[in-house]
Amino acid sequence: MANEEVKDFWKFYKDEQRKRRDERVPVRQKELLSLRAEGFKVVKKTYNHYRINDRLDVWLTHNRFHDIRLNKRGGYKEVKSFIRRFFS
Repeated sequence: MANEEVKDFWKFYKDEQRKRRDERVPVRQKELLSLRAEGFKVVKKTYNHYRINDRLDVWLTHNRFHDIRLNKRGGYKEVKSFIRRFFS
């Protein structure tokens, strides 16, 4: 591939990934916010970053978390079940 073709490929890839993330964030936001009905304190920090019960930060686009108290980071598969397990 020529240099311009490589650039075009990665630009297309980056745009497609951004589009996919933008499509799944609203679905995950809805799931996360539904936890308020179960008594969880859910605070929106940025577009895809939320804080749960002043202890757990979650990022919806990449399924990542940070336990503020223990300074532990990691990933999860499904946000609602992860948060329920984390606080059980």
